[in-house]
Amino acid sequence: MAEVYAIDDERVVKLDRPEWNGVSAFEADVITRVAEAGLPVARSHGVITIDGRCGVVLDRHVGPSLLEVVYETAQTGIDSMAERFVTLQSMINATVVEGFPDLPGRLRGEIEQSGLPSQLVSELTELLIHLDDGTRGVCHYDFHPGNVIVTAAGWIVVDWLGVASGPPVADRARTLLLGARIADPRVSEFMRGVRRHGLQQSLVAEATCDGWIRVAAAARLAEGFTGESADWLRTVAAGSVTLPD
Repeated sequence: MAEVYAIDDERVVKLDRPEWNGVSAFEADVITRVAEAGLPVARSHGVITIDGRCGVVLDRHVGPSLLEVVYETAQTGIDSMAERFVTLQSMINATVVEGFPDLPGRLRGEIEQSGLPSQLVSELTELLIHLDDGTRGVCHYDFHPGNVIVTAAGWIVVDWLGVASGPPVADRARTLLLGARIADPRVSEFMRGVRRHGLQQSLVAEATCDGWIRVAAAARLAEGFTGESADWLRTVAAGSVTLPD
């Protein structure tokens, strides 16, 4: 949705791609609000327009993504990284910021646009109602190791366009869905650790987590996936697999 360019040693500009022009204003507002809430983000310095494209100016943080770090980590170090990742996500989810879109409401609309058979849509809509316990916290909803920058000063979370307010377990389920198809044994081990530590920290039942994964998969179909990716998401939405498998 965007391209990032260095301005100088301290700032970058994240420019909207033409087909998404204008979304940076929303992200700039989100980043400002979550930064004020104390979350570790690249702080916004306002929006600008370059050659007709909107962009947000952000602090520049130097370091690899957590995904790159996982690729290079020995097997014995992966579990502790997964636990730290879960602790960071839990901190985000425990934060309350008023005015963000309601996640269950958004997911319901996306399930209805998923293209799934009507009977499965009805089942998943009812499941969503059953799963939603009314808890509301900040859900990044694109929280995966590629969106965490590992810097000398700590871990920084980027890409906040999917933010919403919802149950923490919904955010965790989306994370498990996003990481499930990365074909690397270290990443697979990392995601298994994320699920295990996430359930331990939150005291959420396995069935509840699996239900939210089904909901997340169905909603993701509304993004326009086709072919093998769409087939896999339909399988997950139907409840035929457990993630990570």
